[in-house]
Amino acid sequence: MKLKKILSLSFILCISILLAACGDDSEKTSAGNKNEVSADKKVLKVGSSGIYPPFISVDDKGVPQGYDVEVLELVTESLGYEIEWTFAEFSGIFGMLDAGNIDTVSNLIAATEERRAKYDFSSPYAYSGASLVVPEDNTDINSIEDLKGKKVGVLLGNNLHQFLEKWNKENGNEIIITPYQDVSGTYNEVALGRLDAFIDVKITAASRIKDEGLPLKLYGEDYLIDFDYAFPFVRSKENKEFLADFSAEIEKLQEDGTLKKLSDKWSAIDVTIPHEK
Repeated sequence: MKLKKILSLSFILCISILLAACGDDSEKTSAGNKNEVSADKKVLKVGSSGIYPPFISVDDKGVPQGYDVEVLELVTESLGYEIEWTFAEFSGIFGMLDAGNIDTVSNLIAATEERRAKYDFSSPYAYSGASLVVPEDNTDINSIEDLKGKKVGVLLGNNLHQFLEKWNKENGNEIIITPYQDVSGTYNEVALGRLDAFIDVKITAASRIKDEGLPLKLYGEDYLIDFDYAFPFVRSKENKEFLADFSAEIEKLQEDGTLKKLSDKWSAIDVTIPHEK
């Protein structure tokens, strides 16, 4: 009898060990599945300076907001993606894109000919052009020619910096070009007389002048140069299909009036009207 009991207890113990082992395997498998789901999660990595209102800025809680941000959120939500933001100085953003550290840039990026030669762009989500921010009582600056001998601020490395450098080189290098790493204090520099003008996108300039209540205005001419604004992606076969879907979502937002509503919310000027060809 004692032998039978010992054998019976041994059998029960073996079964218990086996069941426990199976339970561990089940938990490991379950955990493994969770990790796979997490690894397969679709994320769009977006780089930005985070300092370009009303298109993108970061609130006191570190949350990005603005026209660019809401457009991206609607597009990625429709495509089943989440956004992972990376903020850095604008001058280094395209280097991050080239290195594959981010997938695209959200900073009201102009789709210039030079950039289109290197990158693929989404469908445009905004239209505007370059203008000059000048003091409210300005009477001297009414054209780009009037900038000769003047001190003009630019955002370091952006397309307007490149445009002004090129024009200056072709016209005697008489403009005193002053680059800034970010634009947060540049308008105040004009108001205080430390800059004669600041070159910026007209839709950005109009909104900032209104929101910041500074004694500034836009110079006389309409645009120094026109631009379409879109999201840049590294040119590759992998990005081609995604970019087609991405662009289709932007076009839907344009067609159903959503872009216009977002423009009315964030901008002092309608950014959704295409340039006349």
